[in-house]
Amino acid sequence: MKKLFLAILFMCGLAGALTTISIDRPSIFLETERGSAVTHRINLTNRNSTDLKLLVYANDWVYTAKGGKEFLETGGSRFSCADWLTLEAESIVVPANSTTPFSFTLRTPENAEGGHQAVIFFETDLPGTANIRYGARVGSLIYQKTRKYTEDFLDTLSLKAAKRSGVYTYDINLRNSGNAWNSAHGFVALVIDGEPLEEVELFTRGLLPGDTVRYNGTFGRRITGDRSERVEVLYMLEDANGALQTGQLLSSDSAQAVAGAKLWVEKLEPAHDKIKNTLQISCDIAVAEVRTIKPSISIYDTATNQRVKIVEFNAKQVKPGKVETLNVSWPIGLPGSIPAGEYICVLTIQSGAETLMEEKIIRIN
Repeated sequence: MKKLFLAILFMCGLAGALTTISIDRPSIFLETERGSAVTHRINLTNRNSTDLKLLVYANDWVYTAKGGKEFLETGGSRFSCADWLTLEAESIVVPANSTTPFSFTLRTPENAEGGHQAVIFFETDLPGTANIRYGARVGSLIYQKTRKYTEDFLDTLSLKAAKRSGVYTYDINLRNSGNAWNSAHGFVALVIDGEPLEEVELFTRGLLPGDTVRYNGTFGRRITGDRSERVEVLYMLEDANGALQTGQLLSSDSAQAVAGAKLWVEKLEPAHDKIKNTLQISCDIAVAEVRTIKPSISIYDTATNQRVKIVEFNAKQVKPGKVETLNVSWPIGLPGSIPAGEYICVLTIQSGAETLMEEKIIRIN
């Protein structure tokens, strides 16, 4: 029992040590020129009564599906700038109860585009047993953007709201269609006769190029009976650069118009016609009641996450039992046309306050 008690004390002492090493720049945002080299400094503070030796190395990171961060070995992300970093040293000793600076240099390649990320870790091994070792690390996240060659754009894939069983729901789907890291946050509000009844905050979510985020939920306030008031669902979205998107998801007029209506995509088929050397897309749209739709078809390059083509069709009225077929074709390999590669074909259909989106990937060799 005495040995166990001593072991617990020892582990508690280590836990205390883990909390007493800190850095002054947990996140570093850099906008750099092509071909440039910039040097920055991170200050490490050791509040222990003993010196600490820290190993220093760079890794990659990406966002997880739930919005957290996953750390990867260098080269594990196509948006990595870990190889662009030159570290002052592979290790550093921070004396007890003191602060020590550590420098790094980021060299931006001549052909760099968009945004890139990395993390610089400072890690220590604390003494343990033959089978158990204790360690801790702190990291400084690097966010880089290439000046004049970065596009920041959040694409709205769908904006929906509806009334079901006396409550209003919202569904917002966004995609980072730029070529650099970005983020989204904002709010949705339930408004009656111009007075906000309820507001829901949309949490901040980091997005790498091509990442999507979906905000959906239900307002807690139940609307019962036949209400004559004007009901609206409004939204406001903001990205990492302060760009705003605002609008109306639903009003009592549009809610009544789309209540119970059904709209769906029966077919979305992108194909490479090797004889004509064209990218051809065919899609079928169906409804359960008469609807007016405004469709568009976009093509995104998966390598760059940039939209390369878009076709916006005129508004069409679709009737039940009759499929609306859309066809579009683009040449491949000609100047100004679509080169070989992998693409995402996105069909977007707007109908009143409802937006329906479907996508498929095609590879052109």
